[in-house]
Amino acid sequence: MTVTTTATATTTGSALARYCAQRIFQPVPDVLIAGNPFLRPIGPLGEHDFSVPATEAEFLGSGQLLAGRVLCNAYESDMILLPPAGLASAKDDFDLFYGDEVRALRDRVRPGLERYAFSFLDDAVPAPPVRTLDELQAYFLAEVGGAGAPADASGSNPAVDAAAPVSGTMKAITECRHPEEAAALHLIQLALDALTEASAMARNLGGSYGVEQSELFKIFNDEFGYGVYGAKHSTIFKEMLASVGLRTDLHAYWNFYLTSSLVGVNYFNWLTEDHRGMFRYMAAVTYLEWLFAQGFADTGAMLRAVYGDRVDAKYCDEHAHIDVHHGRMTYENLLLGLARAHGELVIPELVRGIEDTKLLLRLGDADFRAQIAWADALDAHTEAGAALATAAMDDAVTGTLRPGSPFSTGVYDADRLVEVESGEVDVHAWATQNPHRLGTGDVLLVPRGRLHGLKAASPEARVTVRTVERTFDA
Repeated sequence: MTVTTTATATTTGSALARYCAQRIFQPVPDVLIAGNPFLRPIGPLGEHDFSVPATEAEFLGSGQLLAGRVLCNAYESDMILLPPAGLASAKDDFDLFYGDEVRALRDRVRPGLERYAFSFLDDAVPAPPVRTLDELQAYFLAEVGGAGAPADASGSNPAVDAAAPVSGTMKAITECRHPEEAAALHLIQLALDALTEASAMARNLGGSYGVEQSELFKIFNDEFGYGVYGAKHSTIFKEMLASVGLRTDLHAYWNFYLTSSLVGVNYFNWLTEDHRGMFRYMAAVTYLEWLFAQGFADTGAMLRAVYGDRVDAKYCDEHAHIDVHHGRMTYENLLLGLARAHGELVIPELVRGIEDTKLLLRLGDADFRAQIAWADALDAHTEAGAALATAAMDDAVTGTLRPGSPFSTGVYDADRLVEVESGEVDVHAWATQNPHRLGTGDVLLVPRGRLHGLKAASPEARVTVRTVERTFDA
């Protein structure tokens, strides 16, 4: 599915600026956004040219983060969202989020941002020449086997109460200096999708396209607990969050969604918003469902290793169990069913969906592991910043922060040094109640692509940011 747009760069840029200027998309002083699903800070657009698609090398750049936030807002404005305390607490924001002006601007900017965000997928990984049903079967089983899933989607999974997690990322969480912070950040990335679970899937339930439609509805029914709210997967995900002291309201941790998490979730919304992407979507869902049983078994083991008995990991247990069944269903009745019904015309698109998902998973895993490695060693990066201060470029930008200043997270497109000229500043590199404190004279090295936000910890703080070139990893 080639991403195209007919909007001119000038028109799109103007509409995008107006969209981002809406009150509900502006930063607020709070680090966490509690109880209001309509407040979604985007961040300053700066000089970004969104008419030129981002490359894979720019995947973790500030442009992708900004586009990811806008697209998430755009897709979710087609969902029904209400604040947990009742609509009276956010009625004006509700009216603005779903209002005519915001929706009109959304429809103008979305195609151009989709082109910017997703075009790199067409070139990043050449799709293998799979054309026949037999080739598709062999290709798929080889791919899921290579990813560590049981070859028949029915093999036994590791016990979810195993002593230690299996995957590299889960081990990285348990072995870092601040495992609870890292585990919480992982849960927050899952929350971006899990709190509205299957909402993208719902877009593909309408219409008339044969037995595959009914097979997809069976999975949707499972996700929604067959109409029982307590069994709904998003409900038991909230219970897991609450058990480890995390907020359960939608997008409370908006500022801490990594770039890769936004792009990954937006990808599925994009494919279901534009029904030309349905074959990619069905294949991507099949691939993920096959992997989820093992993946959630590993996640459950990690959570128990980090949090002990206080974590309610029923959500992981449920997925470790039911996704064995979902993997088999989607493979036999969606992937192969669509290939049988529509033949070689759609098989390349099915393969494309799997290749896209593989790449997004790989990029997302690298992003998350780099984030926790950096956030876990902010003291070392403060020492490195001091050592690199003399190597900084002459492009200093200085600003003043106060406790009531608007707070937003962002990423840099190059390595930067953040120096506190006066006062004290808290660095939020993951969603924590214990941020990293910088005092007057401290210099922090922030590698390119690392998500962070700065909050004044004194009545006033002056901060200077400069680019630094380095030939080693701190």
